[in-house]
Amino acid sequence: MILARITRAVREQNWFAVVLEFIIVIAGVVIGFQITAWNGERAERVRAETMMARLADDLEAERWRITATSLYSEDVVAEAQEALDALEGRRDLTDEELVIKAFRGSQYFWAGVIRPTYDELVAGGEIDLIRHGPFREAAIEYYNSSQRSLFSELGNTPYRDAFRQIVPPALHRVLVANCAEDPNITIGDYEALDNFLTFPCEINDFEEEIATLADRLRGDQRFADLLRGRIIEADQSQINLLYFEELLGRALADFAASRAVQ
Repeated sequence: MILARITRAVREQNWFAVVLEFIIVIAGVVIGFQITAWNGERAERVRAETMMARLADDLEAERWRITATSLYSEDVVAEAQEALDALEGRRDLTDEELVIKAFRGSQYFWAGVIRPTYDELVAGGEIDLIRHGPFREAAIEYYNSSQRSLFSELGNTPYRDAFRQIVPPALHRVLVANCAEDPNITIGDYEALDNFLTFPCEINDFEEEIATLADRLRGDQRFADLLRGRIIEADQSQINLLYFEELLGRALADFAASRAVQ
């Protein structure tokens, strides 16, 4: 339609009409590009808001996980120290109490790392969608460095291996069921972290196994030495835990404040 009008205007040498039609065509193209750009910018803003909110939720859950790990580690140290004191003659414990505390000294808390939003941003080359600079940098530092240093004390520590080599499997199953943390704890439930590992527990119908295990713990200096190392490992982990807890706390607070003024 427009091309036909331009052709007719040229044929009639109506240059004013030719110029006007060209202006209309160019204006239409420019407006079309601008609308496309506006729509693209709007879609990017919406995605950025969505991804920043998702990342904040993930990091809030990670902060709970760090707090849980820290409190659990404190309980491990407390239980392991009481077992060590008993082995070295500074505290009197019954055989059952010693076995329970020695078991708890071998434990560690683990909840899977929550990082789907960060991984999605990195995989798609979209990390710059997180436009709050300090928040973005904190997420990058946390996810790129925390998994190795934060949990360096976990896994098959020498004490954990040594204890598991002498505890009867049936007794160990009961210890896990009765004296370990609730496996169904919900991420974000801070109230559940009270007395995480130090709650009272009892073991029934294993008197002979408990007596034999307690004798082996008391009779082998290796267990006292390994317990001492376990306590030091757990103490050292608190340095990393505190750093990352503060890192995420500051980042989340700054991000929330920036959202509040928008």
